[in-house]
Amino acid sequence: MITIKECQTSELDLLFEIAIQTYNDTYPYLWSDGGAWYLDKFYKKTEFKEELLSPTIFYFLVYDADKAIGYFKIKKNMIAPYPESHCTEIEKLYLVKEYIGKGIGKTIMEFIVSLSKEQARPVIWLKVMECSPAKYLYEKCGFIQTDKNYLDYPAMKKEYRWLLTMVKQIEDLTV
Repeated sequence: MITIKECQTSELDLLFEIAIQTYNDTYPYLWSDGGAWYLDKFYKKTEFKEELLSPTIFYFLVYDADKAIGYFKIKKNMIAPYPESHCTEIEKLYLVKEYIGKGIGKTIMEFIVSLSKEQARPVIWLKVMECSPAKYLYEKCGFIQTDKNYLDYPAMKKEYRWLLTMVKQIEDLTV
């Protein structure tokens, strides 16, 4: 049975471990160095700890029974032209490789939509690599591409540098 629980600061080590594992399961093909540069730059345990203490950032762990199989991060963060009070950003959403394609992403998206409705935040947005299979999940869940940007990171393979911004508006805020 899949469950989703908000991550507590006492679970920092588990969160960090699952974050590294799932990134390595998902995106090594983007990089000439397998993702080492990106992980060194953006995956620091001290930053995860700081974010766990932030009042505007929330991490959730995804479990299959008692086994952590993924995580996601949401932020109270605006995207133009909407006010910040209306917006939720999904900044990370990753699953362990053997759990991808089993409908768990859809379960997570339903959870995020429900949470956004409870908080009266009718705009959910995210960024996803254009080449990522996750893009199709987001499209199926009603996200629409609103922007496209070229990433100029060292060690990133040129053919994979496009990052899409996608937005979903929740029309019915009643739960």
